[in-house]
Amino acid sequence: MKDLEHCRNIIDDCDKELVTIFERRLKAVLGVLEYKKEKKLPIFQPEREQDVLKKVNSYLEDDELSSALESLYRQILKISRKLQSKYLFPYNIILIGFMGSGKTSVGKELSTLLEMDYIDTDELIIKNSGLSIDQIFNTYGEIGFRKLEKEVIEGLQDNKNTIISCGGGVVLDSENIDLLKNNGRLIWLKASPLETYNRLLGDTSRPLLKNNFTIKKLTNLLNSRLALYEYASDIIVDTDGKSIQDIAREIVEKLLGPNI
Repeated sequence: MKDLEHCRNIIDDCDKELVTIFERRLKAVLGVLEYKKEKKLPIFQPEREQDVLKKVNSYLEDDELSSALESLYRQILKISRKLQSKYLFPYNIILIGFMGSGKTSVGKELSTLLEMDYIDTDELIIKNSGLSIDQIFNTYGEIGFRKLEKEVIEGLQDNKNTIISCGGGVVLDSENIDLLKNNGRLIWLKASPLETYNRLLGDTSRPLLKNNFTIKKLTNLLNSRLALYEYASDIIVDTDGKSIQDIAREIVEKLLGPNI
């Protein structure tokens, strides 16, 4: 029993040291963050995280613990990113744009990069109604869908530090935009008609293009919303010819720019 108590005492002492060191580490992370902001350096650097993992592994005396150490430090790095994101983005990052502009893919990439929660308003509509988007349009029409969409937007008012991907038509209701701007920055993912058309080829889940998927129909629908997207947006990001990762990083850079 003495041996058990002795081991537990060692663990308690280690925990005390770990908490002290962990606190120092997080404060140092915020110090680095301030420096990067001042010098306009990239905030999130995946290559730096790989260097950290390599370094800490070299400090290990027992190679059998390498896997456990890597798991620990991957979690520490995630916590560090989340802390930085809460400090940098105490508001929601809200993605708007036409269908096919990449809101879902970019939203998930941002969520991973920044360790922020991710919400897709269309997914919430499906969850709340128990119906697919197609079923909602078929049963209640676009008016019914917009009503459900507005209820979801109203329900997000308490969210902070969250990535929110909105349906393409969210800008049709100015009250939606007012609600979203209460606690968020709106990013318009802009895509040309041809780029959008090519991205949506083979996608049969778009009710507004059902049975009439042509470049002319798509262009007319997109053009009818351009002024609404521009009016609603705090930041505009052109997505044509860019990778999801590049778009996500551009959003972060623009959010941290001097004018926002």
